[in-house]
Amino acid sequence: MRKTLLFTLMAAVLLSLLGMSMVAAQDKTPITFGEYVEGSITNKDYEFKYTFEGEKGQIVAVEMLPTPGTYDLDPYIILRDSDGDVLAENDDFGYPLSLVVAELPANETYTILATRSSGSTGTSEGSYWLKASLVEPVTSGAKIEATIVSDSEKATPNYYIMRPESSGPLTVGFSQDISDLFASVKVSTWNTSYGGEDTIAELDNTAKVTNASFTVDLDGGTFYVLRVDRAFGSYSFVVDEATVKVTLD
Repeated sequence: MRKTLLFTLMAAVLLSLLGMSMVAAQDKTPITFGEYVEGSITNKDYEFKYTFEGEKGQIVAVEMLPTPGTYDLDPYIILRDSDGDVLAENDDFGYPLSLVVAELPANETYTILATRSSGSTGTSEGSYWLKASLVEPVTSGAKIEATIVSDSEKATPNYYIMRPESSGPLTVGFSQDISDLFASVKVSTWNTSYGGEDTIAELDNTAKVTNASFTVDLDGGTFYVLRVDRAFGSYSFVVDEATVKVTLD
């Protein structure tokens, strides 16, 4: 009787451990570069893990934002290597977008933790979109066409990573057609810190402006983010979308 009871207990413990292992294995979801995945943060479920295979020297950008058209969630993302060490993290990069950028140090599996500001003690809830992308930094001579939209439920970030080889000035020029739908153009630094954004230069009130430019001094080897969005004061019920052309010289 005792042997039977002991065997039953051991079997229960073993099944429990196997169950825990299965849950742990299923806790991380593989992610495909360049594709948005959707999820939802609640007070009960506030952390989700995604994995990808990376190679040494690749530059990866990970963005997380509330589902377009919603504003309740305050996203927060952490990128970790296979040892669990943090490579980059970000709470707000131009709210409500969270963005991390990193050069991968080795050929291995990397994990993205998608959560909310303050994690377990946070209060924001809501659905999110998350995407990991392999990045080829844009350089001097680049010509970019970005699309801005009037419908906030269809708006996703237009951002481009820059990392100049050497220090010096860079002129950012842009052009657009005149309409009620007009753009903002911003250059910011990005680093591995919690906040991660420091705006260097910005053109926001571009109503009635067809062409403009600004020059920034950049440090070689540093990550910068060029972001093109609909300007804060831009609303249109006639124009659905517009193309903004940006040049780097």
